Amino acid sequence: PTNPLNGAALAAALAGSEKERAENLMIVDLLRNDLGKVCEPGSVHVPGLIQLESYATVHQLVSTVRGLRRADASCIDAIRAAFPGGSMTGAPKIRSMDILDRLEGGARGVYSGALGYLSVNDTFDLNIVIRSAVFADVPSSTDYHSSSNASQLQQQQQRQQEHSQHSQMVMSVGAGGAIVMQGDAHAEFAEMQLKADRLIQAAALTLSEQHGH
Repeated sequence: PTNPLNGAALAAALAGSEKERAENLMIVDLLRNDLGKVCEPGSVHVPGLIQLESYATVHQLVSTVRGLRRADASCIDAIRAAFPGGSMTGAPKIRSMDILDRLEGGARGVYSGALGYLSVNDTFDLNIVIRSAVFADVPSSTDYHSSSNASQLQQQQQRQQEHSQHSQMVMSVGAGGAIVMQGDAHAEFAEMQLKADRLIQAAALTLSEQHGH
């Protein structure tokens, strides 16, 4: 938030929100359960619970969950236990994913997935993909027409030529909100729009600069 007073008021409202705190606690409990599958008994702990972090355009409530990975658990085991991130699925995780699969219109792609690295020394560092823009070169609405008498190679060459002539760069931005008992549908929708707004503004500014406007 650019206005310091307004930003402070928003931060205080977030920190005192019963709904936001309940949502954060739900995620913490889910992550503790996930990590408990691959960590030493009793090692899973929460060194930071519902702490306010402020950035240029957003305030966030952040919790940290840690555990000591068992010697017989590989990094792949840890990823399998925790993926996808509970903050993107809700709880109970499997049931929530089943509901999301039926309600959402298509696959999320990389959004709400993970980016990072796995190392040969059995360490890894991953993040959850949020507030990210994905660019893809996709065919336009122009239909492809191939003669039934043409060879498979000729048809493939024709499709490649038509694709290069009738493709366009498309940007997609994933955004969402949580549904909890204390939630308000209109507020959640506004939050979703806010999350996507900055990326859309940045894309619009870039296009404007490219075209000299």
